[in-house]
Amino acid sequence: MGDHTGPPAGESLRALLAGASGALKVFPLPGVVVFPGTPAPFHIFEPRYRAMVADALAGDRLLAVATLRDPEEAPLAHAPLAPVAGAGVIEAHERLPDGRFNILLRGVARVNLLAELPGTGRPYREFRVEVLDDLYPEGGPEAVAAATTTLERCVLELARRRPGEDGTPDLAEAVARMRVPARMADAVAAALVGDPARRLALLAEVDVARRLEAVIREVAEALLAVPSKGGGPLPRA
Repeated sequence: MGDHTGPPAGESLRALLAGASGALKVFPLPGVVVFPGTPAPFHIFEPRYRAMVADALAGDRLLAVATLRDPEEAPLAHAPLAPVAGAGVIEAHERLPDGRFNILLRGVARVNLLAELPGTGRPYREFRVEVLDDLYPEGGPEAVAAATTTLERCVLELARRRPGEDGTPDLAEAVARMRVPARMADAVAAALVGDPARRLALLAEVDVARRLEAVIREVAEALLAVPSKGGGPLPRA
């Protein structure tokens, strides 16, 4: 993909998102969920969303992907959306000769869609949003250390059972390097959870302990669907 120029990463990027919370560009899609810290490629072809991407690239490069409540209502100008969306930054883009775009959006944070802005004069939708922070139990990340270890072991076991399949070994390697429990849960959810409703439920879960538990259940289901190759029982918390 072409241009990789973008705003700074990390907390400065979250600060930029907070500054854009009064009017954040929203890309509504059926069955699509973008998790913080994970990449999502999109091909942009509709004129209204070409305008959205062009405006984002000319400014802060931020937009949110919101999930349509009912895919059949996609043609509606103001189709109802799920209240929690995945906000991200356009990390790379390619503008095609006919005006279409290929973009790579990198998730930055969860946002709560508070209110749609009326009468903006733009062909795409904008919302006032609230950036949602991860909520840890008392004690912080250390309080979920056991669940974090269980999730890592489950992903490693899944990679052992599915060597070379669908990127699971790469995911296991990435998870082993992660130090932030919330981001680990999001990375695994993005890679392994396919059902849109379950993905959306995980996106909406700001409680890190509950998110980890839910993602562990998802990986355990995947493990049960794959025959063991001589390994032991599933890892326990």
